[in-house]
Amino acid sequence: MMSIYNFHTLFNKKDISKRLNLLDELRGAAIILMVMYHLFYSAGFLFSMNWGMRAYIFTTPIEPFIAITFILISGVCCSLSKNNLLRGLKLAVISVIVTLVTVIFTPGSEIYYGVLFLLSSSMIICGILEKPLGRIPPAAGAIVSFVLYLLLWGVPHGYLGVDFLRLGYLPSELYSTNFLAFLGLPGAGFHSADYFPLIPHFFLFLGGCFLGRIGKEKGFPEILKPLRVRPLAFLGRHSLGIYVIHQPLIVGILYLFTLILPSVI
Repeated sequence: MMSIYNFHTLFNKKDISKRLNLLDELRGAAIILMVMYHLFYSAGFLFSMNWGMRAYIFTTPIEPFIAITFILISGVCCSLSKNNLLRGLKLAVISVIVTLVTVIFTPGSEIYYGVLFLLSSSMIICGILEKPLGRIPPAAGAIVSFVLYLLLWGVPHGYLGVDFLRLGYLPSELYSTNFLAFLGLPGAGFHSADYFPLIPHFFLFLGGCFLGRIGKEKGFPEILKPLRVRPLAFLGRHSLGIYVIHQPLIVGILYLFTLILPSVI
């Protein structure tokens, strides 16, 4: 049996003295919310559980904030990495595997161009364009990136601007095929259970990269450095592994639940 001491040291295996621990903690909190959100989605849509559908509808408004947290923090971390091209290629392989698994095991809820696709593609682009991006003043780059993110937010839905401030509609011909869905121009029949195309989300990631450069050049705020909630930081440092395994675990647990307690569905 694991002792209390060993359980405590589980969260202290890596030297975290030089990390931006608040970012890990925020990512850890986001991964918890994401797992809960996907639990409700799977219960409601894959297993037709009423409680899951109700919980999914209730928690839907928080989903964009979960995604923004992941993408922005990943962008900041991108600026601290020494080889984004290699990291992006490795993550792209995992992204393809996740898509294949969902196509085989959860038909109707397949993931095409999900968040792993976005993060891997963004790392690859930033790795390839490292030198030209490095010549852009980081403050100006961050401002332009975030403005473009808001301006292009509605592109996957056929318009410019954000939902409450639509600046104009795009030609329907741009959405006549699914071949440009990865870019943010999905066709009418396109569906993905987790959809994060390059437009607009790459610019949020890029804005995070520029914020990270500002931190590297001028020093990161001290508020980011202290370790406050060790379990959250632990989850944040292992968020990729949790993301990869959590959905199969959720589906498996819910399936067993239907076998053991079918009357509760």
